[in-house]
Amino acid sequence: MDIVPRSKSINIPSDTRGYRDQNAALARDLAPIAQITGSAVAPQTIRGDFLGLEIERTHLVAVCRFLRDQLGFDLLSCISGVDMLDHLETVYHVRSTTRGQLLQLKVRLDHEKPEVDSVVSVWQTANWLERETYDLFGIKFTGHPDLRRMLLDDDFEGYPLLKSFHQVPVTVKDRATTQVDPNMAVAGKFQQKGVEHVVQKKLGQGMEERLHPGTPTFGHSFEGHNEDLNSESTSSSAGKTIPSTDLDAKEDKKVSQGNAQNQEK
Repeated sequence: MDIVPRSKSINIPSDTRGYRDQNAALARDLAPIAQITGSAVAPQTIRGDFLGLEIERTHLVAVCRFLRDQLGFDLLSCISGVDMLDHLETVYHVRSTTRGQLLQLKVRLDHEKPEVDSVVSVWQTANWLERETYDLFGIKFTGHPDLRRMLLDDDFEGYPLLKSFHQVPVTVKDRATTQVDPNMAVAGKFQQKGVEHVVQKKLGQGMEERLHPGTPTFGHSFEGHNEDLNSESTSSSAGKTIPSTDLDAKEDKKVSQGNAQNQEK
């Protein structure tokens, strides 16, 4: 929505004439500010066809009071912070509801100690706007009645819109295992021991049940325990080791002898 009604003239573009005429009049009305600051006023036209001023932080409150009382800028609509790396800036946008105009004020601050006088005494809306700027940029507004965080927790550390802000503290972590010497990475003393894992067993026909070839079975692997699962052996009662294949042959022989005796009967 246009701040100034558009002109009905045909010869001059209607979308710019009203702004330019009022900006020229406003520039003349801003001239008395030189008596406050001690230097000539040099308003600049900003993109969007409105004027902007750069003010020293020591003269901010006096200039704002002049704009409100003498020129009718009765609404402070926005306070912004800007991190320019070597310094910080606070940007004020004030409006005049009677003149239908917008004016920008810019104040340059020291990066190490960003402080500026509060304008709450001029516009009450600065109460919340200054708190928000302090919360995100760490700019302190001297004379603010209740300067504390507004968006973040009270115990939050740092100011997130500063370019030097780090989300988490810088920590030094141990190197990844892939950066360890390869010989150390495969050394036995650094390996896990006694961990249960899945193995494949091929069981015989002896005391254990035959499983389908390839069926996974849970087993345990311990250091120094080497067991050949493909050729299991069974210890006899006399303490001698007899292969499981011999036991199977003897069992088959006993079964065949028993069948022969049954046929004779």
